[in-house]
Amino acid sequence: MGDYLNRNYVSAFQRVATFQVNGGLKLGGNVASYFCTPDGLVLHCIAGPTDPRTFLREASWANDTYQHALLDNQKTESELRAYFRKVHLERLHDEHRVNVPADRLPKEGAIAPDALGQVLNQNRHLGLGNDGKVHLLLAVAPLPRMDQVYRVVFENILNEQVTNRPVVGR
Repeated sequence: MGDYLNRNYVSAFQRVATFQVNGGLKLGGNVASYFCTPDGLVLHCIAGPTDPRTFLREASWANDTYQHALLDNQKTESELRAYFRKVHLERLHDEHRVNVPADRLPKEGAIAPDALGQVLNQNRHLGLGNDGKVHLLLAVAPLPRMDQVYRVVFENILNEQVTNRPVVGR
């Protein structure tokens, strides 16, 4: 898995939630993994910890889908957004049995980052797990910049409070 990730991605991290270190153990906090284009547009996300097999499957899906879009001549940002909206809607339908007609979604880029959390809250009745919520989020706002979605992922999917407070050690 490490070789695949090193060939296809650049790793980065940012601590945005509070946790404590107690006796060498990390208590609290959470993790989100983002798969982005070279210019920082979020193709896909894993919200929460996952096993290596699932992580590799999702990383491969993001990379393969992006490469397929480029081969399919989806080169402008608008074309890529439409393409990724379609594939996230397909996964939402195929894996979670949720059908959201594309014509009922706002135009790409038309929804403010603050409204994204409201979209997730308004669709709680769907009973989606974290992966389904990610597909819904990225169908509503395909290829957002990280700064537009990280807070929504942490606060509305992972139920963590975003903070800039330091790590607390005991």
